[in-house]
Amino acid sequence: MFYEPVKNNHGLSKNPFNSLVVPRPIGWISSIDTEGIVNLAPYSFFNAVCYRPPTVMFASGPGSGTDGMKDSLRNIEDTGEFVCNLATWETREKDEPDLCFSFTQNR
Repeated sequence: MFYEPVKNNHGLSKNPFNSLVVPRPIGWISSIDTEGIVNLAPYSFFNAVCYRPPTVMFASGPGSGTDGMKDSLRNIEDTGEFVCNLATWETREKDEPDLCFSFTQNR
């Protein structure tokens, strides 16, 4: 099968691009904005890509903000920092609203 993701004319019930790498690890990306508000968000397009130097990556699609960016990406671009963690077995049954949150740090 020759598949061009941009055309998305595969005729399948599910988008094959989302199943190219399975299972996809979930990366919990935490960041802080310039006002000190913490953001934690799950990213399924996340992985370790190099061991020397240790390098991880995640792909942030378009967001709903006026600038078109998700909060995580905006925070990272503004501060230059983020932390990533892998989803654990213990968090497997949590609902996304229970785990995605923003809050103001007590400083």
